[in-house]
Amino acid sequence: MRYCIVSGPVERFGNAADRFERKLKSFGFDTGRDPYDGKYDAMFAVGGDGTLLDASADAVALDIPICGINAGRIGFLAAFDESDIDSLESDFYSKLYLSERDLLCVSVNGGPRDQTALNDFVFFKRDISKTVEIDLFIDDRKLAEYRCDGIIVSTATGSTAYTLAAGGPVILPDLSAAVITPVSAHAAAQHSIVVPLDTSIRVTMSDRDEQVAVIADGQDVGSLGRLDSATVTRYERKLKLLLSEKRDVYELLSGTTGG
Repeated sequence: MRYCIVSGPVERFGNAADRFERKLKSFGFDTGRDPYDGKYDAMFAVGGDGTLLDASADAVALDIPICGINAGRIGFLAAFDESDIDSLESDFYSKLYLSERDLLCVSVNGGPRDQTALNDFVFFKRDISKTVEIDLFIDDRKLAEYRCDGIIVSTATGSTAYTLAAGGPVILPDLSAAVITPVSAHAAAQHSIVVPLDTSIRVTMSDRDEQVAVIADGQDVGSLGRLDSATVTRYERKLKLLLSEKRDVYELLSGTTGG
């Protein structure tokens, strides 16, 4: 077996990554740090959930499973914690189970669908002193008009991240659904909307001179301006996420306000 190890910032997570690599080598496994340096059987992301989110695009592209080792705070997507590394046994990998997670992709103004997200796409105002006007379309039918700070479109996996903090519902990860949540909408009746994942979700800017950032899993990847639109749809591939029965999703939910 050959495993790829990626980590967040070295000054914060480097020690944990090194300890884990030494543990794997003590079991006789081959390791590497570059996802594209040959063929791997799986990828391990050492850090917080942000580390796994960053690495997930490579795991999907390489069609290999990814496993998170939480060296950050909650580690909602992780299989085990940094404190578990020293007690791992040689058969630990065989005890993990596979959870296939839905992904979203976005097309801006009819362009390519090459930007993906495991958690969410967020369309958020660039001018912090003003609200923005955004129209929401579901399968090309106009559903709502928002005056807000932004709109979150999340997967079930991402429902425990920014969506939850913005007042949205928790969707268990085995459900194929998307959650649309306005951020600080002016109309009190404008709440989250849950739609089937196969739905086409389009956000369209008004004719006002204003801009929103397009944010994919926390990364600023573009902008929308006057009359621009972005369409969020299901991505054709899924992320192969490795998890452990020891980290119970319900226990994590009871103690977290973020993914």
